[in-house]
Amino acid sequence: MSEYLLNRYFKVLSAVFILIVFLLIIVAFFEFHTVEYILKSISIPVLMMLYILTSKSKNKSYLFALLCAAVSNILFISTDVDLLNYGLIAFLIYRVITIILVIKASPKLSFFTVAIGSVFFLFPLLYFIVLTQNSLGQSFLAAVVNVILISILGGLSLSNYLMEEGFKHTWLLISTFLYTIIVFLFVIQKYYIFIPIFQPIRVLVLMSAHYFFYLYILMTEKQIDKQ
Repeated sequence: MSEYLLNRYFKVLSAVFILIVFLLIIVAFFEFHTVEYILKSISIPVLMMLYILTSKSKNKSYLFALLCAAVSNILFISTDVDLLNYGLIAFLIYRVITIILVIKASPKLSFFTVAIGSVFFLFPLLYFIVLTQNSLGQSFLAAVVNVILISILGGLSLSNYLMEEGFKHTWLLISTFLYTIIVFLFVIQKYYIFIPIFQPIRVLVLMSAHYFFYLYILMTEKQIDKQ
């Protein structure tokens, strides 16, 4: 990790990404929708640029996954049901690709530990999503699929963390827990009570999850290069 801290592109673009996230938190809290739309439109592209300039491998699958995340980021701003559904589909594609990338980078996978870890994530997340079934409407099925995919990613994260040494698995586990927190925040806002402060918190959690997963990909590629 220390070698990346010496990389000029890593330091500058990471600082730009953090600044965008900070500004997003402010505009989300004060509901400056136009500014929020602009910042959300450029946040993931900045992360894509950061990956392109710091990665030696430049995995096209990961770049396509980030593109899907960028599309979903923009569409989720809309209040149109169709656009929101398209945003969910784009995010599900992002999630599937990231799971495939984790599986490919996991030589010591254990089906038992992945299954146990997935169940650990699945039941509480699924219970919370079911609570919001009426609010979600047509998006309920997509939300359930997203929860299942997050649970699988959670199982993979825990399995890798327990079965193989490497700080990269810490980044993956942190990223997965952050994605899980997003679901809980969403359910609390939809089912229990809408608290304005939760909106900027969701922005912070989501962008942090994307960044930590980027670090995981970066360190995975570095490990492969050394082999």
